[in-house]
Amino acid sequence: MTRYIKNLSHYGDILAIPFFLLLSIYFYNIENKNLLEYILYIFCIVGFILDILYTYFFINKKY
Repeated sequence: MTRYIKNLSHYGDILAIPFFLLLSIYFYNIENKNLLEYILYIFCIVGFILDILYTYFFINKKY
């Protein structure tokens, strides 16, 4: 049980991947973006990439 609690943040990262993708698509489709929308769009892309990397490292981690 404690193993699942320790890995809860990793499971949250796995669930966040499709939502980062949807949010990135949303910001991509906005026409005439202002500065804040560009900043949020960049953060979405970075978060999407980092979540994929963290998930890859979590799945390939040796116990």
